[in-house]
This record gives sequence, C-alpha cells and structure tokens, in this order.
Amino acid sequence: MRRGLCWFALAGALATGSCTEAQEPREPGLGELIVVDPGVQEQGKPTVIIEGGKVEIPPALHVHPNYYCGDKEFQAQILQGGPTIIVANHPKSGEKLYIDVILPAGAPIVAYSSHCITYVYTDRRVCIEFCRLNHRKATVKYISGRGLVREVHEQTGEIVQAVHEQKQKSRLVSELGELGTEVTDIAKGSAGVFSTAGAVAVERARAFTRVLPGTSMLRSLGQQSGQRAAAEQARQAGKAAVQRLEKDAQTIPTVR
Repeated sequence: MRRGLCWFALAGALATGSCTEAQEPREPGLGELIVVDPGVQEQGKPTVIIEGGKVEIPPALHVHPNYYCGDKEFQAQILQGGPTIIVANHPKSGEKLYIDVILPAGAPIVAYSSHCITYVYTDRRVCIEFCRLNHRKATVKYISGRGLVREVHEQTGEIVQAVHEQKQKSRLVSELGELGTEVTDIAKGSAGVFSTAGAVAVERARAFTRVLPGTSMLRSLGQQSGQRAAAEQARQAGKAAVQRLEKDAQTIPTVR
C-alpha cells in the first residue's frame, strides 16, 4: 500500500510539473538569451504609458535565438521581471512564436528541453511548453518549487560535496598527526644522538689522557702541589702566631 502511494505521488509530481527533466550539463549561456528592455525610468522601473485612459506597461523581450539545439541549462542574468514576451522557434516546425508571460524578478536558471523552456527560480518555475500537435501554440505554466528531480539532484550534489569535504578534512588531520609524530620521533632521535655523541667524546678524552706519556707523573705533581700549598699556608700561620707572641712579650711591664 505504501509503495503504491509513493508511485502515485511520483506520477502526480511528474504530471503536474512536466518540466522536471533530468539534469543536463550547465553551460555559460553566452548569447543564449537576448534581453531587450523597454523604456525605463530613473529608478529602473518600466515606463508606464497612458493612452486613451488606459495604462500600458511595455513588456520586455526575451529572445532565445538558439532554441532548440539540445537539452541544456545556463545561468541567466539578473532580470527585472514583469510582463515579458518570449520569442522562440517551435522545436518541431521551427516557426517563430511570441508568448506572453509574467516573470518574477531575479536571476533564474534557464533549462531547454525538446518541448519546453523553463525559467527556474529559487522557489518557483515558469514553464513555456510547446504543443506537440499544434505547432503554433504554446502553454505557460506557473509551478511552485524547483521540481522533484532537480531538488533530488541538488541535494545529492550537496551530500556528495559535504562527504568530499569531510574526507579532505579527515585526510588533513591524519597527515598532520603523522607529521607531528615524525617530528617528535626526529627530536627524540636527535637528542639521543647528541647525548650519545657527548658521552662518546668524554670517554674518548678520558682514554686519550690515559695514554699520554707522563700522565701519572703530572697527576702526582698536581696532587703534591695541593699538599704543598696547604703546608705553606700552615707554616705562614705559625710564623704569624710566633711574631704576635714576641710582640706581646715586649709590651708586658717588668715587676721589680
């Protein structure tokens, strides 16, 4: 039952929005849409024409010179919106048609298919469908939303982009972690090399002093020099003490 409802909803969406075509490669659209604006005021709004008590707003012209040359999409320029005449050839007969539409303001995506020109805005679509039987007629449809197929395609693209960005971030974090580990290992290895080199240098210096000729005699002289210095200091201190005693003895008065 649920599967039947899903199929029914999908069929209804495709029936109400026949402009939900598969996504075609988007092109720059250079020269695909020629916009001829009517006379405008200083504020950029169309000039209002009043004739015989009637108010007329001259429409803009949207000329599609290359329709139909295959299914494709392109980004249109910013459009003023309002009353517009779409000029395009019928895709079957090649006869030039002039279709009156009311377009929203904005920068829509224009999609070409074999039977339809679609202005896709952020929240709505304007479809100009060319009749398959009557080659002198076209039907204009105003549909809310961007279309089921288009929304699924765009959401899928966003998911793929998000997954790709997360992969890039994860790869960067992993590479930075590996780099930090390598730097730490190099620093530890360098410290070990310097420590080992210092120990080896000290040990080599000790071994070198052991094999020098006269090293034992020099070591003995060094030790004896320390002892002689201590003995000299003691002798000088004893001499100074004797001199002080003699001086004190000379200053004691004689009792007779």
